Amino acid sequence: MKLWMSAEYSGNIGHEMRTARNFVEDKINAKIADKNYNIKLGSWDCIAILMKDKADQERYYEVIKYSSKTKDMDFKLKIDYPEFVNGDAKRQQQLIYEMLMRSLDLLIEKGLNEAGIESLRQDTQSVALKNGWIIAH
Repeated sequence: MKLWMSAEYSGNIGHEMRTARNFVEDKINAKIADKNYNIKLGSWDCIAILMKDKADQERYYEVIKYSSKTKDMDFKLKIDYPEFVNGDAKRQQQLIYEMLMRSLDLLIEKGLNEAGIESLRQDTQSVALKNGWIIAH
């Protein structure tokens, strides 16, 4: 499995977004790259949406599409702009991780292999624990 991420954003957050996104993507891919989760996906693709202005927030809506024929997902999911901007690097990484966990929930809702997704979630959570994005209970 391979995670691929991008972002649509407004405001002066390009550097912070790229830094956080690349860090999360690299850490997760190091864990999941050689694994087969038996999920009908070519890759795990997510685009983060972070919009500063109300008008942009309304114009950039979430997209949640999956095609079983092509095994492609087209997910554009919102991240809270003020929380991202006001957060430190760790919080920014955590917000991206939370978006990714939400994408897995949505894939289950789309009917993909729940056991495979839960296995992917567990591996991703182990990366999150190691990097302080979540705390062990």
